[in-house]
Amino acid sequence: MSKELLARYIRLSKEDAKTGESNSISNQRELIKAFVEESFDLSQYEMVEFCDDGYSGTNFERPGIKLLFEEVRKGNIRCIIVKDLSRFGRNYIEMGDYLEQIFPFLGVRFISVNDRFDSSHFDGTTGGLGIGFKNLSYALYSKDLSQKVRSARKTRMENGEFISSHAPYGYAKSLSNRKQLVVDENAADVVRRIFTMAEAGKNAVQIAVHLNNEKIPTPSAYKQLVGCNHKCNIIGNANYWLNTTVLTILRDERYTGKMVSGKNYSPVVGCKHSKRTPKSEWIIVPGTHEAIISEELFAFVQESLVTPVRRKTEPHVSRPLMGKLKCGVCKHAMRRSNSDTSMGYYYCESHRYITDSNCTKERVVERDLIQHVLAMIHIQIGIFVDMEQRFGPVRGQEHHDIFALTEQLKQHQAALAKGGAAKIRAYEKYREGILNRDNYIRLKADIRRQLAKTETQIAELETALRVSYAESHPPYAILEEAKGCEGVTELSKEIADELIDSLYVYGSGVIEIVWNYADEYEKAAQAVKQGARISDGG
Repeated sequence: MSKELLARYIRLSKEDAKTGESNSISNQRELIKAFVEESFDLSQYEMVEFCDDGYSGTNFERPGIKLLFEEVRKGNIRCIIVKDLSRFGRNYIEMGDYLEQIFPFLGVRFISVNDRFDSSHFDGTTGGLGIGFKNLSYALYSKDLSQKVRSARKTRMENGEFISSHAPYGYAKSLSNRKQLVVDENAADVVRRIFTMAEAGKNAVQIAVHLNNEKIPTPSAYKQLVGCNHKCNIIGNANYWLNTTVLTILRDERYTGKMVSGKNYSPVVGCKHSKRTPKSEWIIVPGTHEAIISEELFAFVQESLVTPVRRKTEPHVSRPLMGKLKCGVCKHAMRRSNSDTSMGYYYCESHRYITDSNCTKERVVERDLIQHVLAMIHIQIGIFVDMEQRFGPVRGQEHHDIFALTEQLKQHQAALAKGGAAKIRAYEKYREGILNRDNYIRLKADIRRQLAKTETQIAELETALRVSYAESHPPYAILEEAKGCEGVTELSKEIADELIDSLYVYGSGVIEIVWNYADEYEKAAQAVKQGARISDGG
């Protein structure tokens, strides 16, 4: 049997990097490695590493820690070790939950080297007031640091420095000063043409059509072409200019040579969620970089832009298929008309932007579409009810097998816990002088052999349980979901989200429904076919 895994977790935030080498990634790695090598009882583990470089510890929205938690939930990690508690997290309450409840419940040992904390020496506690106060001090330090970072960012904004990750379309970051914007002539020429067309009276849709006809790359596609590591949300085979893309450029005052910052406000530094700041509170500094268009042209275009008044949807109105409808040709999401629910319809707007588009021009009436989807759901329910009748005779036996395996697994897990406790008692007796070193090593080896045997049995039972569950559960899960929709006369958002992944519209009344759990549907159908052959004596 392979060794159990010890997770070495390392974190470095952008602000930590400024404090010196003591918190560096390499320093944390070497310190933990040395500690493990010097610890006799950690030799049983195989070390794996999880790292978050450049992430705040104020929350657990970090890719490395998420991967670590996923492995913990799978039961692959038995021990976690960090340089100090602040590396794992700076949230006082969440840290306490993990140390006192979650890790003890999952049987995961937690070690903080510099804090001299080892959860194996405590029984579901954070290690006393000392550790508790440290967690609280880390949380308070993080709040103080958050305020300092926010203050420093505001100062940089007021100085006219560019602080975003990616330069706006038409500009690039200066190679000599990354806080300075310089003109990217290729993209800037497109920006000038957009403003010139707007000045001539063309609206955003007409401008987008013109750019698409000339096959000019969109801002996102252009950034990828020039090697910028920028996420480009391309749906289908191409990325098109839309009126929203054009309007974003026409409303960006930075093209006049002004640095506009502070449009969004993050309640906590490092938090991904932000709030929109009122325009009166934006930080605007003129003359920070070369202008692409004049202030007079920008002002003229702003006066010509008329924002359409959108009809507000009543809060109680449900649109169950919103976001699920896509064009079967271009794969882009279909747009819903701005009308009431009874007369609303969906359409592919590619024809507004692409002259030679092959997408359907049909308008799909929302009311008719919902009725069609409801009819298809009832057909599926009929199929699932038939499945239940076929599965009924064997379902009870399969559940009995799963129950028996589960009970055996619980017994072996209890034995494993007792073995771990016996190992701790043996160590305590050795420390108290009740056992000499030779007897302790011999007893420890016996316990370890028994634990290894128990762990092997647990692994075998878990495998058998997974196989048995996989063979029986997916069809039954679908049956339960389907039965819950029997007698449904109205399509709710909850039912649509539960059963439907997406709908593709091809025109001429052709609609493809992609159901959730498609693999399970196929597996269930195959099981029904197999059951039919058996019942027919095949």
